[in-house]
Amino acid sequence: MGEVLIVDDEAGLRDMLGVVLRRDGHRVHSTDSGTSAMALLAEHDIDVLLTDLRMDAMDGLELLRRCRQEHPQVFVIAMTAYAAWDTAVTAMRLGAYNFITKPFDNQALCACVRNACQAREHFLAAYSAGEGHAGIHLIGISPAIQQVQERIAQIATTDSTVLVLGESGVGKELVARAVHYASLRADGPLMRVNSGALAPSLLESELFGHQRGAFTGAIEQRRGLFALATGGTLFLDEVGDLAPETQTKILRVLECGEYLPVGGSQVERCDVRVVAATNKDLAAMVKAGTFREDLYYRLAVITVDLPPLRERPEDIPLLAGHLLARHAVRLRRGITGFSPQAIEALQAYSWPGNVRELDNRIQRGAALTGEGLIPLEQMFEDMADTATEMWRKIHIERRTDSPPSPALEPKGGTPDDRLLTEVAAGGRIDLPRHLEDCERRLVAAALEACDHNLTEAAGRLGLSFRQMRYKVRQLGLR
Repeated sequence: MGEVLIVDDEAGLRDMLGVVLRRDGHRVHSTDSGTSAMALLAEHDIDVLLTDLRMDAMDGLELLRRCRQEHPQVFVIAMTAYAAWDTAVTAMRLGAYNFITKPFDNQALCACVRNACQAREHFLAAYSAGEGHAGIHLIGISPAIQQVQERIAQIATTDSTVLVLGESGVGKELVARAVHYASLRADGPLMRVNSGALAPSLLESELFGHQRGAFTGAIEQRRGLFALATGGTLFLDEVGDLAPETQTKILRVLECGEYLPVGGSQVERCDVRVVAATNKDLAAMVKAGTFREDLYYRLAVITVDLPPLRERPEDIPLLAGHLLARHAVRLRRGITGFSPQAIEALQAYSWPGNVRELDNRIQRGAALTGEGLIPLEQMFEDMADTATEMWRKIHIERRTDSPPSPALEPKGGTPDDRLLTEVAAGGRIDLPRHLEDCERRLVAAALEACDHNLTEAAGRLGLSFRQMRYKVRQLGLR
């Protein structure tokens, strides 16, 4: 439970939210304006800011910007009666943790605030310990990620072995952390080892420990991870890379809870829950004879399949806002969000490296941007070879039921074949300039085709009226 600040210009709604959240165990403050909210943020140690987006004077988005600049440790939840996607995306782009729409379901509201408090606690603990990567959580609104969250809630309180499947970079370790901290072993240790990063002999010493003199360099007795993780959880990453002899020894631990330290003669026991992970097809490896069938069934008592990021694009704004908040604090940058072109590129890109690549690009953008909005080129400066593809996805292939109008295609081809030929031949281009030029031609063509009617032109480009008006001003069009 945490300290929550409610900001809304409707007194009745503030009172109702206060009653609901106090019943859930939170300490609650409330105010009717963004100006007074900033004063309360300076006065109290607020965990979660719950703000309406439509208010007089300072609106919720401006309050969100200022909160991200002056109080980056506060997790912000945006409230709106307008469930428009562009409003939610804008809030996420500016660093909101999550958003909820009116009218509220009280249980969903409490769950959202509790999750924000827990995420903030884990984030601050990880940041103070110098482990910023541990502040990332399983965040998303897609059905796929919600199914993963439901599965974790179902299995967390059991002691069954869990096998997490998914491509590299999707966040398999996050599942292990979530399972551990939601389990009855949460007060015990959580240990981790990458099975593919060590030679078999070193891995066995790491897992089972060794006696003094067991091998060259073993100058003293050492306890292994199975001993250190007793009462807690051991995360075995990349189990598909285990050597056959190591597979046999791990199987015995899972079957009997017993193991023999390297060079030892006395069997030791442990009480450890194992969460394993791999990006390989273990079932195919079993058929090929490269992975033990009995170990596979011991590990895959319960499986959790994490989808790649490209299959859940609706989660990207949420993840981007969360990751940006973390990096802005760690790098001490006054960054308030992403430029419109940058957020469009984040959603259009296919993310072969999944969440790890998203985190990398956002960290790069945050490091190279001093303050304000992160521009497109700071995150994708190495992507000139895919300029044409990105241009298509960002400006042409919007997710609509009808194809783009030919009137909106820029002169000289769609996309610019000259750039594609130049890049393919090893040349260099100015990607930001060309993207802006393509965008300007598209917006100008839409305006001309619609006799400068902003609403109609916005519809042809798949933009909201506010986005269209911003584009016209940004690109210097009249």
